[in-house]
Amino acid sequence: CGMQAAYKTWQESFHMYPLPLVRRVKSCWDAIKSWASENFPELLSTLQRGASESEINEMEQRMEVKFPLATRIIYRFVNGQEIKDFDFFENEQLASLGLIGGYSFYDHSVNVHLLPLSEIFRKTMQLAFLFPSNKQKCVVMAASCHLNKFFFLDCSNSQLYVGTGNLASGEMMPCVPKELVQAVPNQQDALLLWLEEYGRHLHKGMYRVRKEQNIKRISLYPETSPLCTTAITNGVQ
Repeated sequence: CGMQAAYKTWQESFHMYPLPLVRRVKSCWDAIKSWASENFPELLSTLQRGASESEINEMEQRMEVKFPLATRIIYRFVNGQEIKDFDFFENEQLASLGLIGGYSFYDHSVNVHLLPLSEIFRKTMQLAFLFPSNKQKCVVMAASCHLNKFFFLDCSNSQLYVGTGNLASGEMMPCVPKELVQAVPNQQDALLLWLEEYGRHLHKGMYRVRKEQNIKRISLYPETSPLCTTAITNGVQ
């Protein structure tokens, strides 16, 4: 009885969306959460409860965009990560809890957080100079703790982009092949495709949690084939 009531409530909450897409997004989040629960519980606790329809509608009105259907459902389940008012530079462990992970070399460190709606608005306004006409309707969906890496969702074509080192000149790279994004209109977008693939990589062990100087983070250096190789130099693998 309790399960039936919960399922009925769940159905009523998402009745405005195609049920197959809702189930697909739920499966995506379930996969990511199950991995985090087993491998990185500190990260799991940063995932916020889903946003309401009215909260998403209000944000769309403020930003004058229409989020792709899949992105709306993604945020109905999880409203990004909790980002408290703290200085990332003062608290490296909090800074390292980015869902999308990162990498570091020398003094360059990247760790990307999935932004909640409030931060999406704030960061998009801060970077509005990159899109003077904003014909693309680009919004910032994820950002590195040190603000040196950004992911943008183009709400006009559902593509997800990552800013390059030349972002100041507006240079970005697509995260998902265009053909995949357009394969099933209104049933997927690049953010969902990317999160699904990312979740699969986590479960396969391609990306793992590393601990350096007592700080845990998801490392995006591939640890399994086909994107990594091993070699022996002077007897050391």
